[in-house]
Amino acid sequence: MTAGAPGILLVAGEVSGDMHAGNLLRELTACVPGLEAFGIGGDRLEAAGLELVAHASELAHMGLVEVVRELPRIRRVMHRVVDVARERRPGVAVLVDSPDFNLRLARHLGRLGIPVVLYVSPQLWAWRRGRIRVVRRVAREVLCILPFEVAFYERSGVPARHVGHPLVDDLAREGLVPPAVDRRPDRLALLPGSREMEVRQLLPAMMGALSRLPESRIGEAVLVAAPGMEGTISSVLAGLPADTRLRTVTGEGRREELAAARLALTASGTATLECALLDVPMIVGYRLRGLSYLLARMLVRVPHIGLVNLIARERAAPELVQDAWSPERIAEEAMAILDGGDAVQRERLAVVRDRLGAPGASRRAAEAVAGYLGVATPPGEGP
Repeated sequence: MTAGAPGILLVAGEVSGDMHAGNLLRELTACVPGLEAFGIGGDRLEAAGLELVAHASELAHMGLVEVVRELPRIRRVMHRVVDVARERRPGVAVLVDSPDFNLRLARHLGRLGIPVVLYVSPQLWAWRRGRIRVVRRVAREVLCILPFEVAFYERSGVPARHVGHPLVDDLAREGLVPPAVDRRPDRLALLPGSREMEVRQLLPAMMGALSRLPESRIGEAVLVAAPGMEGTISSVLAGLPADTRLRTVTGEGRREELAAARLALTASGTATLECALLDVPMIVGYRLRGLSYLLARMLVRVPHIGLVNLIARERAAPELVQDAWSPERIAEEAMAILDGGDAVQRERLAVVRDRLGAPGASRRAAEAVAGYLGVATPPGEGP
């Protein structure tokens, strides 16, 4: 590391984390002249200037069983990052989501005397709450993007602050919030997720549901591909009957395509918040391989699966979990929404948008991190 230059270790192991961390790094670079950043990330972080020690794709797995199979390779990545941190001695480490990897990494960094900030709270409020003891030991602070998380951490004696959701920033930059795109009344959007196993588990039933929806109601369907998932999506579609109404959208215009949809079928995570911010009614799906699902049922402690419903504090959008995520059930729920069931959902999505707060989340997170580097920045707006 250049003598005198402030340094930061950034680790983001999944697509959504890479997006949020990339926005953070851009804001932080503007706040901290000469900043040197290295760590684990994907395309967004690399484009923002992160020097990659490993690519995020090396950590992207879904389900407890799948992670166990990949443990030797994940350990090798861990040791690589720790060795680089020991050599370069960053002023702070910002670990984004991916708690199974990052909480272990935080222990190693603590032994090196490197302060750790968690950005995008591990979902301890949902499952494996015992890990809060680990967070209390290893983290100086948690920067929360969901409004209900701060109270959870404060009850457990962990310093935390709500900086707002960086997805709001993204959509505001694209001119999509507040929602301002003309809606296509016969368009269905498919959002099968940002991880390979998620796409493989959810997309076949989505396609089966599309085949059951009459062309008089759904005249076109757009498959919104998360970054890096294009190959997986093509592989899954190759094994399914084709539907001439379907086209796949990628890149910069994908959110505008989503914003024009009448209805979305979506994975349960961040994509549900995209739909809420764009005022697109949705049906939320969640499906794991058998053993992973049984283990998850024993560990999960939340009333809803979808992030949008957790923020709404009620079932704003229907959820179809495991065997209920079937072409027949999806099509049945879709027809109910197309027949006028979207009005109540839109009222609830308006509440979610209000709770997610105003743009400026990435800037507020950058200001918090800059403080650990001894750099004072002008205060940003509150969330």
